[in-house]
Amino acid sequence: MSVDLPPLPPALTQRGGDPNLLEAELLHIIRDAITNHPRSQQTRIGPSEIGHPCTRRIAYKLAGVSETNHADGWKATIGTAVHAWLADVFTAHNLPLHADRFYIEEKVTAGNVTGLGDIDGSCDIYDRITATAIDWKITTRNKIKDYRRYGPGQQYRVQANAYARGWTHAGNPVDTVAVMFLPRDGTLTDAWMWHEPYDEQPVIDALTRLEGVQALVAAAGPAAAAALPTADAFCTFCPYFTPGATDVARACPGDAARDTHRPDSTVQALIGA
Repeated sequence: MSVDLPPLPPALTQRGGDPNLLEAELLHIIRDAITNHPRSQQTRIGPSEIGHPCTRRIAYKLAGVSETNHADGWKATIGTAVHAWLADVFTAHNLPLHADRFYIEEKVTAGNVTGLGDIDGSCDIYDRITATAIDWKITTRNKIKDYRRYGPGQQYRVQANAYARGWTHAGNPVDTVAVMFLPRDGTLTDAWMWHEPYDEQPVIDALTRLEGVQALVAAAGPAAAAALPTADAFCTFCPYFTPGATDVARACPGDAARDTHRPDSTVQALIGA
């Protein structure tokens, strides 16, 4: 089988090259695409972040502090690619026999916060038959084992219920929230779905904390971070983590409970800590 290819421009007609340079070029193209992907450019806080256990990290996000700890984004890119594939799968499944059962990547609003406006995001999938709001998480087999044993953690619980709250506020019932954990290093036999009845209270609590943090950031800017509590939640992967940092308005040295610092009672009351 022959394939007719169009001629290259004259400047590109020299044949041959260094495979090491080609490797570097290929990786540069991949990294550039990751850096400039819309998910990487997102600056507004959304449902996936409002339940994060580290209040200081939320303050950095709200204050627009520049990230100091840059990951290459490859794991997140794998997750994004799988999400896109799953969206295609369930879109196709809807047609023609199951039309409108699954709603895919629909934007919903979990609530409104003074100074920030709507807290909205795209729910991965909503099943109208079972009234379930579902979020996909692409992770490792070992992490899935931990989630089976200990549960998904408060951040994922808040996120799942936040999407559900958005659906209910739009007039669509939700009985159950779920997070489907899919392995990037195993088979589908390693997958597991956590679920619980919909409960808006964790979302209300998270939005109340967020409003308090926003008020502090509006008053003090990035300096507010020094007054806020931390949590040992994978600090080394935090975009604002810098070992030994002393200027907390610019970067965080990590939790030193890991960080024995806790806010005074006024700050605690404001953020609901």
